[in-house]
Amino acid sequence: MRSIESLSALGADGTTTLLPADAYAIDIDAAGEGWVRLTAARSEARVKVTYVAGLATDGNDVPEALRQGIVRLAVHSYARRDAAEPGAPPAAVTALWRPWRRLRLG
Repeated sequence: MRSIESLSALGADGTTTLLPADAYAIDIDAAGEGWVRLTAARSEARVKVTYVAGLATDGNDVPEALRQGIVRLAVHSYARRDAAEPGAPPAAVTALWRPWRRLRLG
């Protein structure tokens, strides 16, 4: 999650009403997970959240290591296109993507 842009209340008839900024609270943590909390009760049962997600705004803004990993994975997949099993991604791909992996300890 990069940003939460706006919240709108959705009426039963499908109409939307933009909520003022003081009608909700938002939080985005360091891991990129976002939360929205309404600060007051509303009669509408649904809320529409407008947000921006992802690492980059366009393809040229993607970090170079991710781009190289994508190219290497595409080459690997193409080379093994007729194989019965696709096989694991090459070690170079996993090494390039390692900084962006999310691990959960538990």
